[in-house]
Amino acid sequence: LNSIMIYRLAIISAWMSVVLAQANDGILPQSSPAYLSDVPMPTGVVNAVPSQPYPTGSLDMHWKLDLSKYPAVKQVPPTDSTEVKNAIAAIDWSKVPNAPIRKKLPSGDLDVSSYNVEQDPDCWWSASICKDPKAKYLPSDHYMCPTVGDWGLNYDDGPLNPVNFDHPDSWAEPALYDFLTDQNKTATLFYIGSYVVSFPSAAQRALNSGNVLCSHTWSHKQMTSLTNEQLVAEFYWSLRAIKEATGVTTKCWRPPFGDVDDRVRAIAHQMGMRTFLWEQDSFDWQIGGGHPSSVVDGYFEKWLADRNTSADSTNGHVTLQHELNADTIKIAMKWLPEVSKKFNVMPIHQCLDDTSPYWETNFVYPKRDGSVPDTKQQQVDSSKPSAASRETGMSSSPTQQASSSSSVHATLLPFVAASAMFIYGAYF
Repeated sequence: LNSIMIYRLAIISAWMSVVLAQANDGILPQSSPAYLSDVPMPTGVVNAVPSQPYPTGSLDMHWKLDLSKYPAVKQVPPTDSTEVKNAIAAIDWSKVPNAPIRKKLPSGDLDVSSYNVEQDPDCWWSASICKDPKAKYLPSDHYMCPTVGDWGLNYDDGPLNPVNFDHPDSWAEPALYDFLTDQNKTATLFYIGSYVVSFPSAAQRALNSGNVLCSHTWSHKQMTSLTNEQLVAEFYWSLRAIKEATGVTTKCWRPPFGDVDDRVRAIAHQMGMRTFLWEQDSFDWQIGGGHPSSVVDGYFEKWLADRNTSADSTNGHVTLQHELNADTIKIAMKWLPEVSKKFNVMPIHQCLDDTSPYWETNFVYPKRDGSVPDTKQQQVDSSKPSAASRETGMSSSPTQQASSSSSVHATLLPFVAASAMFIYGAYF
């Protein structure tokens, strides 16, 4: 009997170890980063999903975050600040794959010549367009809408700052955001932290207008070319800028140039963010320098023509577009009305049925079918934004951490109970 019992206990122990490892290794959500809990909450923004009418019109062009508290804009941040050191210390480095730091060619492009594309050990998108991590404790990248006919509207590189804040040009924000409101559309926006700190009122307008905010790093560099510590710094300062401007802690990010591998994914994931890519490129970012806008027009014309044919019968689309300059804004404004005639246009998160893009649980967005999950949190009138207090958000609070822990315990409870019954039956 004793030998049988020992055998059974060994099986149960191994089985529970696997279950616990799966619970802790990243398939379940990470918690909101504790090192962002001291970020001051802003005024002038909604503290839950806004309802229409959305605000439009001019913005405060001269309000900026305290730039003395942030690293130099458009440059890779230093890694020796107290804030970054705290973020580095929070990473479980045993769960970060040991992929090499990628080298650049004199042209600035990444050197993929020596990488084994066939085996693709690191799921390096720049070399192989891989979107399903080899590290199985990491979730796969989001890059398309599952339902045929859906169009996950999104724009990179915002918020678009004016060239001169004293005399803003007509294409700077809130031009695109007000246009989206006029078209009764919202989008997923991937923000560069350096642009948020210099134009926080634009980020607030985006949130107050129903758009979803994600990180596009601090300085928009090729992420696989950076050290682990530099990656943490890039993520930290972009997260902090978005939160200080808008009060939300985002769960999503997009790698500049799509450059990501499992090392980068793992660090982003532990800092609370899932990787978002795309499955078709408008190449609007190439307009100018011998790449006329007519080439971009041709892509949109083809996508619209394909919509009602077998050429577009597999999935919905996430198309790479930008709020980068006047040319990209013009393209966005030209083609969104036409795309809306053929596709169901919505933010990427909505086509994925992801209703909670932030760690603040009072933001609950509509599902793909337009319904809002049953929740005690109500939508708020965006024409009357209120201060986002620490009480309304739950960023890394004990309550949220307890909630996350409770979900893990709830998942494991049936297994624990079954194991206990199994052991009991063996003895009695």
